Amino acid sequence: MGFTRILAANHKISASALFLLLFFFLLPSASASAEPGGALEIIGPGVETPGTFKLSELEAREQYEHIYSAVNTYPTKQWYVARGVLLKDLLGSLGLRDEATLIRFYSQDGYDVVFTVQELLVDKRYYFPKLKDNHPSDGSVPGSSEDAEEVETILALVSAEGSDNPEHMNTKDTLQLILGQRAVTEQVSTLFVKNINKIEVLTKELEQWDRPRMNVPEGFVLPPGAKLILQNKNSDTDKIYYTIDGSTPTVDSPMFNWSASRWWPLRGDLDKINAPLKITDDILKDHDKQTLTIKARTIGPGKKDSDIVTFTFYIDPDAVDPTLETGGPTTGVFLDRQEIELPVGGTFQLEARVEPFNADNKHLIWRSNDTTVAVVDTQGLVTMVGTGSAVITVETVEGGHRATCLINGTGGEEEDKIEVEEYLVEGDNNVKADPVEGGGVDPAETAPSPVSDERLSTDRWQYLISRDELSSPTIDGTPGKEQAPLGQQIFAMSVVNPTPLQADNHELSTTLIFLFLLLSGAGIKYSEYVKEL
Repeated sequence: MGFTRILAANHKISASALFLLLFFFLLPSASASAEPGGALEIIGPGVETPGTFKLSELEAREQYEHIYSAVNTYPTKQWYVARGVLLKDLLGSLGLRDEATLIRFYSQDGYDVVFTVQELLVDKRYYFPKLKDNHPSDGSVPGSSEDAEEVETILALVSAEGSDNPEHMNTKDTLQLILGQRAVTEQVSTLFVKNINKIEVLTKELEQWDRPRMNVPEGFVLPPGAKLILQNKNSDTDKIYYTIDGSTPTVDSPMFNWSASRWWPLRGDLDKINAPLKITDDILKDHDKQTLTIKARTIGPGKKDSDIVTFTFYIDPDAVDPTLETGGPTTGVFLDRQEIELPVGGTFQLEARVEPFNADNKHLIWRSNDTTVAVVDTQGLVTMVGTGSAVITVETVEGGHRATCLINGTGGEEEDKIEVEEYLVEGDNNVKADPVEGGGVDPAETAPSPVSDERLSTDRWQYLISRDELSSPTIDGTPGKEQAPLGQQIFAMSVVNPTPLQADNHELSTTLIFLFLLLSGAGIKYSEYVKEL
């Protein structure tokens, strides 16, 4: 696998430790390859007749071969060449229902990606032979869309990454999802699921991507030179597209978040790749130079496009730039949701908005009142771990302002349901839901920050807050600040800013601990992080 290749190439590690790594990583793939000929299972209510195809049966079907252009989320431009069966024909042979809305692809290693039927089987996709015009590798420099060729979405039996030469094709990634780009800048490489063994066709109602937000609330008076930053919750495969000419944003419009959040800790040039929109005479030339209107929407795989958000700003050369001025003490915090229902194992990204938008201190502390039901990490990602109900609380380090969200585990007993009002304390700021529209909070700044050096370890684990501290009257170092009781609180660790394992002089016990963490969950995040390397 890619991880073991990277680890072995970049670090000195004992033979015994490397053997253990190889054993644990290769065991699942060895078992899978031991199956006679391999098989693809297609299930779900979206097909009339679920079925299983042996590899030999797929090889006997009509084959489609083409070169594909692609961009990954770093972003880097790439070529692919592949040959395989048409996805639409394969699903059609099982009776693709009109009610089908989503198609989920599962890899043998547990990785999965979901698409809407519309984007995968209806929208036209292309090979752009001039992808590398203007720059041979930097995906943030758009290539030319001239001479585009429409291509089909396939399950490749043979393929080659980083090449347009058919002689380089091989079977190491069989079966692999390969699809074209809808626009020359669309980032699709990370969606090319490898070693697929199952496809699930669903009929569930489509969710919608969250609307983009701006670092400055809509309607502010700004001076020329002010820098505007568009934001959304994930900023990964979901991309923010915008326009400044009044037109509707599409995948052909300018992209803001070229580099996905998974790469931000590794990029020293992030401010150049995901560059702020600086208010200049060039931007204002199509306006009356007294107003600036920006339209934006989030577009990504597996969900409906977000609603279009319009931001209007007024331009005044004498105005104070609010992005350079501090807004003083924190006055409140709001969550984008007050109540959520999740199945066990499901996740939801809560987002907190601190007021004022340019408060001096935006640091937050996240808690769950029942960690046997739901846990929350330092970024507000909620994971349902059991049935019942729990309350997630976010609190500003400065001022102690709080907001809460009730999490209900689907399948739990009705009597286990609780009302969020039980946990609201005097002075809370989100008794009523407050939708996030124009103004927002920088996701990178919403992570809780330690109030002392002891609060943050020097490795990859970020300290959240201890049970003792939660019952202490001084959780932020301010004497005399009492904390309202919230019952059982969360004591959790979460992986942040993963970096390659430092394996020099590792003992066997260290390796075993690493393997345990890797196979029990931390490794899933790491594997997603390095998937495009």
